[in-house]
Amino acid sequence: MNFSHHLTVTSLTRTLGACGLALLLGACTLTPRGAQNSYQGTTGKLELERIEGNRSLAASLLIQDPIEKLVDGRQVAQFKLQNTRSSAKRFAWAVDWFDEDGFRITDVARVFEPVSLGGNGSTYITITSPRAGKKMSWKLIVTDPDEVH
Repeated sequence: MNFSHHLTVTSLTRTLGACGLALLLGACTLTPRGAQNSYQGTTGKLELERIEGNRSLAASLLIQDPIEKLVDGRQVAQFKLQNTRSSAKRFAWAVDWFDEDGFRITDVARVFEPVSLGGNGSTYITITSPRAGKKMSWKLIVTDPDEVH
């Protein structure tokens, strides 16, 4: 092999390696493809406060029939998630809890739970506050499962 050919192969290998590294690093810093939706409930309030950043997800997944009660001093909430489409719907959900003053309770980690609902299917989710309190509030976060990191 001559010296000129070796330099060309080495340069090509380095260039391809640098391009591959740039693509890999770029993939790690891409902006997520979609937004999340959140639904907030407060003790004694029948209507949920809705912030729907992902309209497609909001149209295909309804949050229905929220109810609440106190059990051993802890707030328990339950709601129905209804898939409005005839095909299966995948999503992930998590919940944040807030104390009586509106501060997020930080001793509980936010963990997204993946769910797949069949066409026109539904499921109930029941959440329990991490500590006792009568004026606790919660926020349900729903997103596409691909958005969870």
